[in-house]
Parts: sequence; structure tokens; C-alpha cells
Amino acid sequence: METILVATDFSDSANNAVDYAIELAKYFDSKIILVNAYPMPYSSFETGGMPGDMIGVMQEASIGGLQNLKKKIEQEHKHNFDIECFSDMGFAEDVVVDVAKKVDTDLIVMGIVGDGEKSKTHLIGSTAIKVARNTSTPVFIIPNGTKYHPIKKISFACNLNKTEEGDLIYVSRYFGKAFDAELEVINVEEPDEEFSLEKSKTSNVIEKKIKAVPHKSVFITQKNVGKALEDYFNEHPTDVVIVNPRKHNLFHNLFSHSVSKELAFQCNYPLLCIH
Repeated sequence: METILVATDFSDSANNAVDYAIELAKYFDSKIILVNAYPMPYSSFETGGMPGDMIGVMQEASIGGLQNLKKKIEQEHKHNFDIECFSDMGFAEDVVVDVAKKVDTDLIVMGIVGDGEKSKTHLIGSTAIKVARNTSTPVFIIPNGTKYHPIKKISFACNLNKTEEGDLIYVSRYFGKAFDAELEVINVEEPDEEFSLEKSKTSNVIEKKIKAVPHKSVFITQKNVGKALEDYFNEHPTDVVIVNPRKHNLFHNLFSHSVSKELAFQCNYPLLCIH
């Protein structure tokens, strides 16, 4: 894990994600890339086009904020960090994805941010989720208030109906080894759902691929995926939940309006989105 990119808008939730990323960087001895995006100023025919002086002010504030954050990290942590700062104008999700490609980052860390309190009940609209869906780089999404602690258990929420999970398990296994953690593979089934031949094959493939690391497989029966996982984690706490934001409907079910607050904000588990 050579390079960790952490996006910030200097909000409380972003600062919390920065703190989490710093601990990850210490653990892996990684380089840190700080990224901030500032919006394009409003322009109209009445104002005569783009207010160039406003762009300069916003750019200066962005760069200054990043430099202050870099200095704060260096002063508060006894670690020889290698830190770079990137500032650019545009939508935050586009800037983060572009910088991630440019610096060939290994991991993106973001807080759950959005329109204030609205993001707490409608997580699907947050910048972090958009980034997770539009990059091939693993994305750590850190709920506000969740603090870093040693990662000893990683839970991979998957769907055995999807054969691609057999490939995603490689990424899950990598993180299990990287953190020296137990890997837990969780499949949520609907009531009366049959254990198909495809599920059996996928389960066997997964078992073979993770046999070299400490692991266990769990099967949960419940129609509401998010509620099923929430109930399970209340009884069996974890340190990180791995999900796949693009391949199938599990991610969409997990982050539907009805379950986003319960899972992401009450359980307070970091979400690691992989592809």
C-alpha cells in the first residue's frame, strides 16, 4: 500500500476521514495525497461571464487549506510522512477520480459528506458513493465519528448468485492478509431461496481461494439485505465491511434509503468498496 489518497472539503466528516487515513498510512508506511476540489463559480450573462477574480480566491483558499492541513499532520504526528497536495476546480467526484489515476493511488479514503444532515438519511447521494462507483481503486468510506483501531476482522458482504464474487475474493483476501485479519464471507439469502448449483460452485471457488487465510463463511436468511447485515453486526461486531458498488444489486439494496442510516450511521463501520 504505497499511496493513500484522502479527499477533503475541510468539514468535520472529512477531517475524521483524514485522521483515519493517517493511521492507515502509519500502518502501511504509505505516502499521503491530500485532494481538495473547489466549485466553478456561478456565472451568467448579467455578470459578463466567468468571474476570474473569484476563481483565484477559491483556488487560493483551497491550496491554503491543504497546506495548513499538511502542516497540522506533520506537527501532530511523530511519523515521517511523505505528503503531496492536489487542488483543482470541478466536481469533487471527478477531481478525486482524476487525481487517483494521475498518481496511481492504491487506496482512496473519504468521509461521508453531502448536503449537511440530508446525507445522513440519503447516503446514496454522497460524493464518496459516486467515487466508489466510478473508480477501480478501492475506496474506504469512513462514517463520521468512526475512529481508527487495529483491524482484526473484515466482513465481505457478497452475493453467491454472482460468479464474479469469485474474483472479488482475491481483493478481499489481499486486505485480510494486509491487516493480518480474519476474513468473514457473508451471504444474505431470501427466505425459501434455493441453494443453486451456481451458488455451490461460487462457494467452492471462494473457499479454495481463501483457505490460506483465517476465515469463515456465514449464511443469513432475510429479505431486507441492509437490515439483515445490521442485525448480524449488532451480534457479531466487525472492523470493516467490504462491499462491491457496481457489479450487482447488493450495494443498491444495502444503501437504499430505508437502511442507509441504520447500517452506516448506527453501526458505524468503515466500508471498503472494491471492484
